[in-house]
Amino acid sequence: MIKYKIGLLLLMSCFIFSNIKAQRTSDLVINEVLVNNQNSFMDQNGERGAWIEIYNKSAGTVNIAGCYLTLDKNNLKQYPITKGDARTRIEPHQRIVFYCNSQTHRSVFHTNFSLNPNSTNSIYLVSANGKDIIDEVVVPVLSPDVSWGCQFDGKKETRTILKNATPSAANYVDMGSTSVEKFKESDPFGIGMAITAMSVVFVALLCLFLSFKIIGKIALSLTKSRARKAGASLDGTDVDTTEISGEVYAVIAMALHLHEEDAHDYEDTILTMKKVEKRYSPWSSKIYGLRENPSKKN
Repeated sequence: MIKYKIGLLLLMSCFIFSNIKAQRTSDLVINEVLVNNQNSFMDQNGERGAWIEIYNKSAGTVNIAGCYLTLDKNNLKQYPITKGDARTRIEPHQRIVFYCNSQTHRSVFHTNFSLNPNSTNSIYLVSANGKDIIDEVVVPVLSPDVSWGCQFDGKKETRTILKNATPSAANYVDMGSTSVEKFKESDPFGIGMAITAMSVVFVALLCLFLSFKIIGKIALSLTKSRARKAGASLDGTDVDTTEISGEVYAVIAMALHLHEEDAHDYEDTILTMKKVEKRYSPWSSKIYGLRENPSKKN
């Protein structure tokens, strides 16, 4: 019984793994094809020939080994991509190139068929089961060194004539203007810029208003909480005044008034007078008069 459960678990695991692999290989796209190569890209042997570029549009690594390339829809297993080469693993948003020159002895990336530059070529990428077509493309007759493929990598609906062949490289590189220049082109009169600027200012003011309002409420609640702890409310209505008479308030008011008017009972400077006894005083001396005594003349 235990062996039966283990076997069933392994079978389910293999089934799930196969489905995951099939799902991942479905993200492969025939990204670019060059049929008539006269002065374009050369392979690692220095020869020019037709080639097919496969692109991985997913966010995960996909191993194309085990899949098939074919020109005949009735023979979906025309060229099997053999396993054992680590280069068949395509990193996310990357690409690999297969050379269509019927020279399979060179490497796994050389197919057993060639493309005809004088006629239409139908190319199929088939999954590892040899039945499901992952992607297909019909390449018309083109001028030398002109490729057919996705204008934007991985976008099948944008397939068109590409004047510049780009094997193992992006089909489209934005070398245009900056984001500011693009915005200027899309908004030549500055209406969008004005609305955006006003919106930013309005949102900033609204955020400031809300923040100050919230902070004010928090401060008020904290003040009331402290007042309750002290036994009085914020407006003083909770203060018990029954034990304090009016005379006390009058005395307190008078003391404050005298303090403000600078009329104090106790001064900081004290003036004193010290009595000094002195029996002789020049003011009471008779020898000093206001005038001299009259003298008699003979």
